[in-house]
Amino acid sequence: MSRTVIIVDDSKLSRMHLRGVVLRHRPDWIVKEAGSGDELFSALAEGPIHIAIIDYNMPGMNGLEVAAELKRRQDDVHIAMVTANAQDSVVAGIRELHAAFLPKPVDEEQVARFLASTLLPRRPGASA
Repeated sequence: MSRTVIIVDDSKLSRMHLRGVVLRHRPDWIVKEAGSGDELFSALAEGPIHIAIIDYNMPGMNGLEVAAELKRRQDDVHIAMVTANAQDSVVAGIRELHAAFLPKPVDEEQVARFLASTLLPRRPGASA
């Protein structure tokens, strides 16, 4: 089952790293990149996004704001938030969106587990 993944991070290096991780574990999936929330929303015009891996710290809208807007536009998307910021308010915001939390530095096995989880049937009320 092919999926479309988008990696949203203002750091090109971080996007390249995560792209490599995704493609090592899911070589048949389509991987797109966006440097900001605006680029992500433009990509939605090209077709649905199944999985979004979003950095928390970005100029403009932060990752939580981007994720909330993405969920508003496409409720069935699986989201993982990547951040080194483990403050209670940030983690609570991630949980409120039913998103996965991937702490920085990103561990390849955590990303692989998240990707695998997106193939499981959804639990009622869960979206990540």
